[in-house]
Amino acid sequence: MAKVRLESEWKLWAGVAAVTLLIVGYLYLASRPPMEGGEYLWNVTKIVDSKTLSLRGSGNVIQFRLAGLIVPKSGEKPLQDFLASTLLDQWIRIKTLREGPDGTKEGFVYLSGDDITARIVRQGLAKIDRDETTFDVRPYIELEQEAQKQKKGLWSE
Repeated sequence: MAKVRLESEWKLWAGVAAVTLLIVGYLYLASRPPMEGGEYLWNVTKIVDSKTLSLRGSGNVIQFRLAGLIVPKSGEKPLQDFLASTLLDQWIRIKTLREGPDGTKEGFVYLSGDDITARIVRQGLAKIDRDETTFDVRPYIELEQEAQKQKKGLWSE
């Protein structure tokens, strides 16, 4: 019988195992979405309409609607263009307030810590829904009044 001798072959196999572990570890870390403030971020893949975004993150695709905004017909296109230029293909953080009857989540969107709803209202692209009860609308009303005084967006006419 021939004897099998493993003299230096174990070093080769240990090297192969180490390289394999490094590759698997790198792929795991690279495939995870980025985080901000301890929360995973979502990638904006599509602007569905003037208040609804399609998001992808952590292997899920969801529809997300901006809460508390009233957008008149004349303001839908400018708001949709703003969302496309600001959010499309960006990593965002979301704060969900509720889930709609159609399964669409509703809430706030943050881009690098900046509240997108506040930015929209400040630029006069939408009005704030004063009947909203799931969050404090007072700061947004102040931003809306500021936009009215400066005749921005909806109040430019």
